[in-house]
Amino acid sequence: MAQILSYEDPAGRVRGWLAYDGDTAPLAAGGCRMRPGLGAAELAGLAGRMTLKQRVLGLNVDGAKCGVDHDPRAADAEEAMSGFLAFLHDELHQRFSMGSDMGTRWDDLQRLAAGQGIPSVKYAVKTAQRLSDQDFFARMASLDEQAGLLTLSGRRAGHVLAHAAIGAARAAGGSGNLSVALQGFGTLGRAAACTFLEEGVRVTAVSDEYGCAADPAGLDLERLLTSAPGTPVPELAPGRTLPGNASLFGVSADVLVLAAGADAVDAEQAGKLGCPAVAVGANHGLTDATEDALHARGVLVVPDFIGGIGGSASMEALFGARTVPSAAQVLSRSAHLTRQLVDELFTVARRHAESPRSAALRLAERTRIDASAPPYGTCPYLKPSDL
Repeated sequence: MAQILSYEDPAGRVRGWLAYDGDTAPLAAGGCRMRPGLGAAELAGLAGRMTLKQRVLGLNVDGAKCGVDHDPRAADAEEAMSGFLAFLHDELHQRFSMGSDMGTRWDDLQRLAAGQGIPSVKYAVKTAQRLSDQDFFARMASLDEQAGLLTLSGRRAGHVLAHAAIGAARAAGGSGNLSVALQGFGTLGRAAACTFLEEGVRVTAVSDEYGCAADPAGLDLERLLTSAPGTPVPELAPGRTLPGNASLFGVSADVLVLAAGADAVDAEQAGKLGCPAVAVGANHGLTDATEDALHARGVLVVPDFIGGIGGSASMEALFGARTVPSAAQVLSRSAHLTRQLVDELFTVARRHAESPRSAALRLAERTRIDASAPPYGTCPYLKPSDL
């Protein structure tokens, strides 16, 4: 049962909520979103999803999610968020580790929190992990380090999604020069594309809300990644476009990566999918029914609470390490962790003749919370030698 903390500004114009899923771990982690029409029930569901991510990784952390019912493009959006952060002052010092989410940006949250006397929206990690201020801020500085074309903060979620996709493609029989069809080229999709570029994976199709670009030989990823964020995908690959965003689902590739929006593939598209594996990074990127339909067809699916685990995995790599890691070390350890997890996921699914989603739930159930222990440093997929 979720615990909900409710906020309303003095003028009665802005409402917000923090949802905790569980109250046994020393820390709860999750993102902050800003969206018109957002409500407590949606946040409670997302907090539950965050708990699954922590449990699958074996972390001593509960799930949480917070947000404000407001338009992030409104002139008073920062004022609305500042008031909400002031309301969360004590939670952010003691229990809640916040990240950015739909409608919010990491740098903005940090800046607005500082204006409310909150050293960092992740300052509760310092308290729960029993770190000194010096150690905590040294680790946090790694998030601002450049890691290829993006900072570690910008890379970490997409990096893990990309490695989950590579693991799924291999498990489905892919070998050699793997190919990817990528749905979404926002923050998550671009970060995943950075890792595909570094790993030598061919991205044969990319789609966004404006359309789809495709090339069986592989799109020019470097050109796409150095373009201005938000540029419509069809403009990035002239002469390589397909009609409509949905054309992506008919493209042949080793793995389809879902990096934008909920319910991305409907039942009809699932029946025509040209990929033997799917990696879901966006929350609720597939409905349970669509996931079951794909499983029945023999398509391997990495569920969203595995593919979207990058934020939690990178926190384990950052704060579970004995000494302050570099951005490159965090990425390397996150990739290692992901490969181990995805390998076990498909092994367990085969052993029990069940879907990967059921196998992931089985993995999550084995985690036991210790309220007296630190949140990070317990992941079974990172041995002390990996840290």
